[in-house]
Amino acid sequence: MRLLFIAAAMLAFSYKAAAHLGNENNTEIRVYADSMRLVLRTSIPFAWSLLGENAPAMADGAGQAVARSGLVDAAPALVSVTSAGSLMSPTQVDCLFEVPDDVAFIFNFKRPSDWPVEVKMEFFDRLGGLEIGTIAVFDYTASRFARDVEPFAQRVVDRNHPALSFTLEHPIVPAGPEPGLTSSAGKPVRARPFIVSSFLLAGVLGVGLLAYRRIAGR
Repeated sequence: MRLLFIAAAMLAFSYKAAAHLGNENNTEIRVYADSMRLVLRTSIPFAWSLLGENAPAMADGAGQAVARSGLVDAAPALVSVTSAGSLMSPTQVDCLFEVPDDVAFIFNFKRPSDWPVEVKMEFFDRLGGLEIGTIAVFDYTASRFARDVEPFAQRVVDRNHPALSFTLEHPIVPAGPEPGLTSSAGKPVRARPFIVSSFLLAGVLGVGLLAYRRIAGR
């Protein structure tokens, strides 16, 4: 019985080790009114594998500081983004180390103007056939600071299915004109300052003249 228990424990341990090879990854895409941000989060072992022989011996603060520039250089090869078939180039790429042990690759883009957009994880060729990840897309067009936004597109990705395609064709409504007068063409226009001043001056003079007539008539 004891031997059976030990064998079961060893089997469970080996299964757990095989399921967590240090290559976990998840990607979050946020589409704003004027931009789009993609954040790929993965593990330090995976990030260190990108650096190869240049990887620091330790992943402490000093090691992370040394690794950061190399990871920023390696980041563009990890993901490709196309808009209606045309490759999109990020406006900025960065890499941050997050608590407790995540590495976040950050890609900023202009907001796509053509759809669909396809996001492809290019790094699965580096991983084993059983490795998986996730992609989720969030719509922040209405407000950059909205809370509790649910993903409108998401999927599990792997070597055979490394991409997600989505469409988000919200019209971008410009801010309306400030309240004001209406022209003969029906278009709102602002009241000019000197017109407003003229009305105020006429009102003051009228009140003064009325008061003078009342006093003179006594």
